[in-house]
Amino acid sequence: MSADAELASRIEALLAPQIEAQGYRLLEVIFRVEGRWLLRLVVDREQGLTLDDCSNISELAGRILDVEDPIPQEYALEVTSPGVFRKLKERRHFAQSVGKLIRCHLAPEVLPERKERTLRGSIEAVDGDIIVIAEHGRQDSPLRLPVDGIRSARLDPEL
Repeated sequence: MSADAELASRIEALLAPQIEAQGYRLLEVIFRVEGRWLLRLVVDREQGLTLDDCSNISELAGRILDVEDPIPQEYALEVTSPGVFRKLKERRHFAQSVGKLIRCHLAPEVLPERKERTLRGSIEAVDGDIIVIAEHGRQDSPLRLPVDGIRSARLDPEL
């Protein structure tokens, strides 16, 4: 794990409980250079985010980061929504999206008998590290896919 990813993980552990206590979910913490150092918090809640929500979370996170001071360099803080085509990277992202439509790209070792590596469907369940997906347009039983066998995935509300 890179030093930037390690720092992002520590920041997530610091901020997630406070943000979640306000009724939001901290989906991702990104710390990287984009012309300057940027700390991006990707946040969501069931009814979606407003600009005021982003502002309130930014103020909360800013106060915590000012007190704890985990970042040695200057940076800009950005709070954003993941958007309707949000990426699903971790098991918890899939669990939070049960019942929603997704598009995902499979690793070659997953379902090697299939030539098509991209599938579309709905997340039916998450069982440990297995994601259960009902593939769009197919009547056979739902697919059980290991989360680490999914190379990329995102919500696809236009399915």
